[in-house]
Amino acid sequence: MRILVVSNVTGFMPGGVPVETARLIRGLRARGHQLAFMGDIPTEGTGPVQHFPLSLPIDRSLSLRLREVVNAFKPDLVHVMAMSSPGIAQIAPLLRSVPWVLTCHSVPPYERKLQYLHWNDTAHYAARSLLFAANTSAWKWLFRKGFISHAVVHSHRLEDIIRRYGQPMNRVSLIPLGYEAVENVNCSSHVAMSGGPFRLLTIGGIAHTKGYHDALMALAELRRVFPKIEYTIIGEMRDQSYARFLEAMIRKLELGGSVRIFVNASDAEKDEALRRSDVYLQPSHEEGFCLAYIEAASIVPLLVGTDTGAIRLISANDIGARVVPVGQPSRIAVAVRELSAISLPRDLLLRRQARLASEFSWSKYLDTHESLYIRLRQNDQASRSP
Repeated sequence: MRILVVSNVTGFMPGGVPVETARLIRGLRARGHQLAFMGDIPTEGTGPVQHFPLSLPIDRSLSLRLREVVNAFKPDLVHVMAMSSPGIAQIAPLLRSVPWVLTCHSVPPYERKLQYLHWNDTAHYAARSLLFAANTSAWKWLFRKGFISHAVVHSHRLEDIIRRYGQPMNRVSLIPLGYEAVENVNCSSHVAMSGGPFRLLTIGGIAHTKGYHDALMALAELRRVFPKIEYTIIGEMRDQSYARFLEAMIRKLELGGSVRIFVNASDAEKDEALRRSDVYLQPSHEEGFCLAYIEAASIVPLLVGTDTGAIRLISANDIGARVVPVGQPSRIAVAVRELSAISLPRDLLLRRQARLASEFSWSKYLDTHESLYIRLRQNDQASRSP
């Protein structure tokens, strides 16, 4: 099958959409499909895939550019990995001539940035809803008017949101992201029970929706039990105002000796931090899936995550994992204390890897996409036959 992948997310972005896009293209190529990519830069590590440059940010020339690319590549199906609502409004009429699917990672107002009111979540998110009301309405209109031929989401939570926004149930597919086990991991607990350093880690963009302020409040409480507790944050800088808010919180809570924030760390630095950590903490308020959490699950024995994205599903039936409500620092602290006190089986990580490999895998991710493509193409051909 000839598949054109389109994305308006810059390939310079670390993690997220570009990583998934590369995984999809690489996997489909390995299965014998012909791939082309339309984006600002070629995707790394995907081999000789034809690249059609796309200028970002997109403008009104998008539909003309896409028409040129479709005419040149002649795809059997178009997969839009990411696109804004104005972009969808432009390209949807053009794509009536070919089956297509949109991967929906989030919709407004969720996971959008607001650069003030960080001190109060209720006020912050209420103001954000007002600020992004027009964007939210635009997406609801696109869903309800049938602009989105078929949507792919990565978690039940996002599936519920876009169905509530108006996307028909029979035009949504839930396809979780994949999982890849890590070799040569230490399968025993790292927790220091004799007064040594107790290390917590979070990996994620520096933004309000990642809930770092909740983690700092929990850390202040945990420090009474673990005087040598250390909390490392690794992430891309997405909101300087939130970073300043976190720095002020660290000073106010007197956590300067316990918290370290690394911006744009290398993959090697991330891996080292994961291997040194006792607890991986994901205090997020909103997630579409949370790839960082499932990747950490291979390496860090103890996991604490909030009930968003696919975190509950990833943590299911895991003695070393706890899922807590969003926005409740005290519950984070309780979960960490509880996990620190339990005796873990030495094969915990091996058992966890086996479970995650069976429930989440890039192979299953590709299988489901292929099945969806075939079904959409068959439906399109049937609708066009006399």
